[in-house]
Amino acid sequence: MTGFAQGLLGALLRDTHLITPQLFLMVMATLMLWPGDLFFNRSEKHKWAPITLVILAATAVLVGRTVDGEGFSRMFRMDGLARGFQMLCILGTAATVALSTRLLNSLKQQTVEYYALLLFSLAGMLFLCGASDLISVYFSIELMAICIYILVAYLRDRATSVEAGMKYFLLGAFSSGILVYGISLLYGAAGGTTTNLADLNQALALTPTTSTLLVYSGVLMVLVGMAFKVAAVPFHMWSPDAYEGAPTPITAFMATAPKAAALAAFLRVFGAGFHGVTSEWVLPLCYIAGASMILGNVTAVRQESMKRLLAYSSIAHVGYMLLGVLSGDPRAGAQAVWLYMLIYLVMNTGAFAVVIYLQGKGEGERIEDFRGLGKKHPVLAFAMMIFLLSLAGIPPLVGFFGKFYLFKLAIEQGFVTLTVIALLTSVVGAYYYLGVVAQMYFKEPVEGEVVPMGAAPTFIVALACLLVLVGTAFGPWLLDWAVRI
Repeated sequence: MTGFAQGLLGALLRDTHLITPQLFLMVMATLMLWPGDLFFNRSEKHKWAPITLVILAATAVLVGRTVDGEGFSRMFRMDGLARGFQMLCILGTAATVALSTRLLNSLKQQTVEYYALLLFSLAGMLFLCGASDLISVYFSIELMAICIYILVAYLRDRATSVEAGMKYFLLGAFSSGILVYGISLLYGAAGGTTTNLADLNQALALTPTTSTLLVYSGVLMVLVGMAFKVAAVPFHMWSPDAYEGAPTPITAFMATAPKAAALAAFLRVFGAGFHGVTSEWVLPLCYIAGASMILGNVTAVRQESMKRLLAYSSIAHVGYMLLGVLSGDPRAGAQAVWLYMLIYLVMNTGAFAVVIYLQGKGEGERIEDFRGLGKKHPVLAFAMMIFLLSLAGIPPLVGFFGKFYLFKLAIEQGFVTLTVIALLTSVVGAYYYLGVVAQMYFKEPVEGEVVPMGAAPTFIVALACLLVLVGTAFGPWLLDWAVRI
């Protein structure tokens, strides 16, 4: 073995402990595909769901036990930021698995590939949360996104699902090209020496004035590429169609786990990599955040599909979370975004669980399907009301505290106009959320009874509602708790 090969092997063995959870996920997903798929016949494919949940629990333990450090030529960093967002990704994936079983059974679409793709995508998210180099950011995004393209088009016999997957794939490939081109420009602006975020931050701050256009173009292209991944305006065009066409558990998945990973990358890239050139990206990001809040909320008012309403709602919530990325204090911004993402994950998963519950007889797709739910199923209607009011940020529910901490931080950092926009658009958000509540409690129910989807959605609804209520009780102390994690 040559000296180079020995050095490479030594480095890999030395740093592998930093990515043990990711390697575990990829190995287990591969074994699930073969030979694991031979263990169950088609009628027993639902048994992969509990097995996947066990794998996710083991992954969470591995993440918690991974020590802080940096490795692989400083392309990956494990720290509190990475660990916190990795836990959110695992939680969102676990909720997706729990919501999937009964729905896939009813559609006769149970396959081991579904669960393996979720695990491969999660591995990409875990890499993305700790990526500390623009190259590792790109490859992590692609590992995460390629699996999601397939999952969006998972229902092959439905034209809307295939169309949604194709649109998402084409626009995703286009945005990845922009991201790579931006990375190449920044590499050139740094003198062709580094793509490591910490080194790039110093190199870009020292670039001569003749390279200003090169730096600005590179930063802007990276911003565009990453804004697509979180469905921020005006790079949101894939989101409503993908949300509506995808299987509902995958819609819930896209709204939570991948967004958590992408926001972690946003915080690391712009907080660490581009902190020295804030003048190049703060104003464009302000416009993106403000436009996301306005368009997301205003467009949601006109929706008749519940899934499209939640899609535009998620665009608006991304706009709120970008306030934390804009913070001049990266640590405080990361803590506020993490807390908001945790609260949003619980609320959004609960809302989608209600939609899946109602899909037992083809209901839940349209807002009109919620007519009279307060009379037909008062407990379910109460839980949905809690989720929607919390998403609207109405006090004293826990969603209010998530927004309060973000808005307070934005005002402290001088983004007063953007905070005013956030407050006004939150009022618009409350209007369409309350519109669904009005359908449930002030409209007469349609003929027929709701056919429930089984124990899993019921458990998720109950657990999410309980967490929202518990979070509401301890709202004033949530940020202090988040800071200590």
